[in-house]
Amino acid sequence: MVAPLTSGMISSIRRPERFRSGYYTFNILNAFSFMLLSGTVPTLLALLMGASGTYIGLLGSLNFLTYFFMPVGRSIIRNRGIVRVFGWSWMFRYWGMAPVLAAPFLVAAGAPVWGLAILMGGSLLFNIFRGIGLIGNNPVLAFMAGPRNRGAFLSNIQISSSLTAIVTSALTALMLSMAGGAPAYVFLMAAGVASGIIGAILLLRMPEPTEYRPPEGSSLAGTIKEAFADKRFRRFVLVFAPLSFTAGTARTFIITHARALYGQSDGLVMLYAVAFNLGIVGMGFLSRTLMDRLGPKPLYAVFAAVAALALVPVALSPQLPGEISTLLFLIAVNFAVGFGIVGQENAGQAYFFSLVKPEHVVDLAVVYYIVFGIGGALGSAAGGVFLDIMSSHGASQLLSYRILYGFITCITVLSTVAVSGLSAPDSATVRESLGVIFSLRDLKSIGLLERLGRTHSPVEEISVIREIGTRGSPVAEKEILPYLSSPRFDVRVEALLALENLDILSHRALKALIDEIGRNPWSTAYIAARILGKRGFQDAIPELRKALDSQDYMLKSSVALALARLDDLPSLPAIEALAASTENPRLMINAAIALETYGRPEAIPILVSILKKKNPPAFAFDEIVLALAGMLGGLDDFYRLYSIWTRDPADGLSALMDSFSGSAANGP
Repeated sequence: MVAPLTSGMISSIRRPERFRSGYYTFNILNAFSFMLLSGTVPTLLALLMGASGTYIGLLGSLNFLTYFFMPVGRSIIRNRGIVRVFGWSWMFRYWGMAPVLAAPFLVAAGAPVWGLAILMGGSLLFNIFRGIGLIGNNPVLAFMAGPRNRGAFLSNIQISSSLTAIVTSALTALMLSMAGGAPAYVFLMAAGVASGIIGAILLLRMPEPTEYRPPEGSSLAGTIKEAFADKRFRRFVLVFAPLSFTAGTARTFIITHARALYGQSDGLVMLYAVAFNLGIVGMGFLSRTLMDRLGPKPLYAVFAAVAALALVPVALSPQLPGEISTLLFLIAVNFAVGFGIVGQENAGQAYFFSLVKPEHVVDLAVVYYIVFGIGGALGSAAGGVFLDIMSSHGASQLLSYRILYGFITCITVLSTVAVSGLSAPDSATVRESLGVIFSLRDLKSIGLLERLGRTHSPVEEISVIREIGTRGSPVAEKEILPYLSSPRFDVRVEALLALENLDILSHRALKALIDEIGRNPWSTAYIAARILGKRGFQDAIPELRKALDSQDYMLKSSVALALARLDDLPSLPAIEALAASTENPRLMINAAIALETYGRPEAIPILVSILKKKNPPAFAFDEIVLALAGMLGGLDDFYRLYSIWTRDPADGLSALMDSFSGSAANGP
C-alpha cells in the first residue's frame, strides 16, 4: 500500500519554477518599498526636519541593527512555518512604518522633536521585524532557486533588485525636483508602505521550504561553537568585520556628502543614488559571469580593492570649477563606491557560504548578519558622532569628511591585504583573476561558456565548444571537463580538442585525462593520451604503460609517442618491438616518431629494417625517412629538400644541387 502524501511532502516535490513568477513580483515590490522606506528617503526627510549628524548616523545604523533580531526569528520557526514567520514579519514591519507618515505634519505644527522621534521609532520597528523575518529569506530563496539554473536565478534576483532600485531612485529624484517638501516625502513613504504590504501578501502565498528547516535538536550555540573552531572561519570574520564597518560608514554618509560639501539638491542626491545602484548592477553582471569560474575569494579581494580606490576621491573631495564637472565627479564616485562596496559584500557572502556546511547555513547566517550588523552599525553611528564632534570644535565640513573617509580608506586597504591571505584552494589567485578581468580573450571565452550553458542539442554544444577551443583560454577548463562524460562521441572529441588547445591545464584536468584513457578505448582515449604526452605529465606513465598493450591501435599509437615525450626509458624496448613488428601504418608512423623523439642511435637499424619491408605505404615511408633524418641531426635542411622532392622530383634534385653549390662556394 502506498502511503499518502503529506502537505510537507507535496511541498518538497513541487517544482520551484512554478512559483518563480510570484517570487519575482514579490522581489520587485520588496525592493521598491525598501528604497522608499530605508536609506536615502528617510535620511533626506530627517535633514528636512532639522536632524543632526548624530541623528543621521543613528538612523543609518538601524539598517544594520536589524540583524541582531535574527535569533528571535530562529527561535520562532521551531514551532511555526518559515514562510509564515517571513511573511508576517514583513507585514508587521510595514505596519510599524505607517505612523511615520505623520512626522512631517508634527514638524509643521511646531513639534520637530516628536516628528523626529516618530521617524526613529517607525524605522526601529521596521528593522526589528525585518530582522525577525530575515531568518526565512535564505531558505525560501534556496527553494525558489532549485537544483537547476540556480546561479542564473540568483543573479536575476540581484539584478532585478538593483534595476528596481534604479527606477525607484530616478522616479524619486524626479518627484523631489518637481515638488519637494514634506508632502512629497509623505507620498513616497505611503507608496512604500502600500507596495510592501502587497508584497508581503504575495510572500505568504509561497510554498513552505520544509527541507530547509534546521534539524530537530540542533543548537544555534553548538553550531556557532563548531564554526569558530575552524581557523578559516575565524580568519574570515576578522576580515569581514572591518570591511562591514567601512561599508556602513561609506554607505550612510555618501548620501550626505554631496549635499554637505557640494550643496546639491535633494533631486540631485537621488540622481547620485541612481548612479550608486548602477554600480551595483554592473557588479551584478560581472559577478554572474566570473564568480563561479574564478571563485569568491579573488573577487572578494578585487572588489575590496575597488572599494578602497573609490573612497580615495571621496576622501580628497576636491572643489571643482563649474556645476557640470561637480555633477560628473559625484556620479562617477557614487557609481564606483556602489560597485566596490556591494561587490565586496556579495563576494564575501559567497565566500562565507563556501566555508559552511549546508545543514549549518541557517544558523551561521545569523552569525554572518550579526557581524555585518555590528560592523555596519558602528560605522554608521561612529561616523555621525565624529562629524558632530568635529563640528562642535569648529572644524569645517570639508575637513571632517576628508578625515572620516581617509580613515575608512586606510581600514579598507588593510582589510584588502588580509583578504588575499584567506584560504580558498579551489579558487583562482588574485593575479589570475585580474588577468581574466583585463583579458579580452578570457572575457570572450566566458561569454562563450555562458552560451554553452544554454545549449540544448549536441550540434550546438559541438559548435560552441569548438569555438571555445580556438580561444585557448584556461578559464574554460572547469566547464569543459564535464563534457568528457557526454554520451555523444563528437561532443567528447571537441571537448578534448578544446582542452588540448588551452594554454594551461590544471592537475585536476590532467587526472581526468588519465581516467579518460581507461574509460573510453576505441573512442576518445587516444586524444587524451596525446595530450598527456604533450603536457609532460609524469603521473600518467603507469596508465600509459598499461595502454601500450591495448588492442585499440589508435590508442596504442598515441601512447607510444606520449611515453617517448615523457622520456620513459623502460618503455623503449616495447616501442622498438612494436615498430619492428607492426604492419599497421598508423602504429608504424607513431612508433617511428617515438623512436625519433627518444633520440637513441641504437634504434636506427630498426627504422632501416622497416624501410626494407615489401611495399610499405608511401606516407609511412616518408615519416620513417624523416625520423631517420631527425635522429641523424639533419632534419631541418633535409625536410625542406625532401618536401620539394615529394612535390616534384626534378625541383627536388635542382634544390639539392643548389645546396651543394652553396656549400662549395662557402668553402670547407
